[in-house]
Amino acid sequence: NGAILETTSKLGPKSKSSVSPKTGDKLLTFASEDASFEFHVKVDQITKITFVTSERPLPDGESKTMRVSRFLNEKGEPMCSLILADSSDESAQWFDGMNERYGQEVNL
Repeated sequence: NGAILETTSKLGPKSKSSVSPKTGDKLLTFASEDASFEFHVKVDQITKITFVTSERPLPDGESKTMRVSRFLNEKGEPMCSLILADSSDESAQWFDGMNERYGQEVNL
């Protein structure tokens, strides 16, 4: 909570499940190809994942499609959000495929 991490690294296809040796927490890790950037999620703190698409106005009058995955806790509060920075057709198709496969909300 309260932090924003940004990377232009592609997260995945490297991912793994593990248990923290210090706390015993179950972790899901997404990593860049070279593992120079890793993102760890404490699985037991997440109860829902939402996939949201919205339009964001730009200063020039145009708009940008935002594709966001939000990880929510038991109170429905966001623990973190992953914003898909790549706006290519391939990325949009991947995100839309996630929506088709899992729906807009995934209850864990």
